[in-house]
Amino acid sequence: MSSLFGSLSIALSSLLAQQAALETTSQNIANLNTPGYSRQRPVLREESAVLSGTTLIGGGVSLEKVESIRDQILELRLHQESQQQGQLEAFLGSTRQVEALFNETRGAGLQEVMSKFFDSLQALAVNPTSLPLRQAVLTAGQNLAETFRRTAGQLGQLQHSLDQSVTQSVAEINTLAANIADLNREVAAMQNAGQAAGELEDQRTEAIRKLAGLVDLSVIQADRSLTLTTAKGTALVVGAQSFALETRTDLGTGFQHIFAQGTDITSTLTAGQVGGSLQVRDQTIPSYLADLDNLAAQLRNSVNAVHRAGFDLAGAPGGDFFRPFVAPPGSNAGAANSFAVTLSDPAKLAASLDGTPGNNGNLAALADIRNQTIVNGQRPLDFYANFVFRIGNDVSDASAQLEAGDLVLQQLQNQRGAISGVSLDEEAANLIRYQRAFEAAARVVATVNDLLDTAVNLGRN
Repeated sequence: MSSLFGSLSIALSSLLAQQAALETTSQNIANLNTPGYSRQRPVLREESAVLSGTTLIGGGVSLEKVESIRDQILELRLHQESQQQGQLEAFLGSTRQVEALFNETRGAGLQEVMSKFFDSLQALAVNPTSLPLRQAVLTAGQNLAETFRRTAGQLGQLQHSLDQSVTQSVAEINTLAANIADLNREVAAMQNAGQAAGELEDQRTEAIRKLAGLVDLSVIQADRSLTLTTAKGTALVVGAQSFALETRTDLGTGFQHIFAQGTDITSTLTAGQVGGSLQVRDQTIPSYLADLDNLAAQLRNSVNAVHRAGFDLAGAPGGDFFRPFVAPPGSNAGAANSFAVTLSDPAKLAASLDGTPGNNGNLAALADIRNQTIVNGQRPLDFYANFVFRIGNDVSDASAQLEAGDLVLQQLQNQRGAISGVSLDEEAANLIRYQRAFEAAARVVATVNDLLDTAVNLGRN
């Protein structure tokens, strides 16, 4: 009779094990479309045999654990690629906004207003005493100055928008870091208790992926926990503890800098959305503004110098056509933002070179500035064309890198799907396999039950 009870115990252990396997398969199927889910696999273990007399009798089967199928190296590669994509997306999104400011085909930019300004000077040269034509020159100059100011202001507004996005990203980083620290604690607690923590590990991996999209990240795998730092070693999460970043206004620039434990780490952040935003805010846009200021300063100074050499309708010496600009040492910063026309009376336009009202000699010199190499050894329109080309080239390069990165990221995600993703065909086969094993174990239980009933009733006959 003891052997029948042993058989019943073996069948019961099989029932429990196959039931757990069926539940695991059901969990996989239910999470087929859950982002970041890693399929789970039941690990069955043969129980130790029991000595019965001189014979070893099997002890049945038990569920040792339910393990999540994931490739840690592949997950790290996905984190790294997410950092680069986050940086490129932030950079490209911002530079495309800059590019839109210089879209000549849609009437934006400086090429048309610069050309119209020089064209108005040539038109006035035909009739230097015409007040309407003189007013047209002033209007063209005002349009040119206003476009310089507006463009510089829009670039500054974009910088401030990026500054706000940095602050928002830092808040999101802190939220994700705190969440990951909580998950670290929960994962460790479950593992210490001998329980599977696959769902929590999936949540943690997804949170890390989002964090990697925001900031350059280094993931250090500990025994039963994770440590997250920036690429330069600033701690974000250590076990169950997170370390919040903060933003402070830099008095020199007025922009937000990022601090960790009192240390300014702004310059060390180069990847993720934060890295891309900082690059455009602190490097790309200032570089564009510097070129715009150089063009504005040289164009303004050249026009003023020629205009002062001429005479107006009354024969008086010409003054400054544009508002004079005093450049800070070694820089033309602010030249575009302060561009303005000084003259308001068209009769004050210095068209004459010899003081006679009908002379157009100075107009020719003013119009000829278009052909002079006054900006870094280039003509104004050529300098501007190269400037616009540089912006377009920056956008094109970033776009190409983003597309290439998307392909790499998609390939990595496909590889992850092949390893950790749920296959309905495989799960359907597992369902049938575990179902058959469960049914067989149930049949054994029924058979042993019949044998026990027969054995018990033997004494009654």
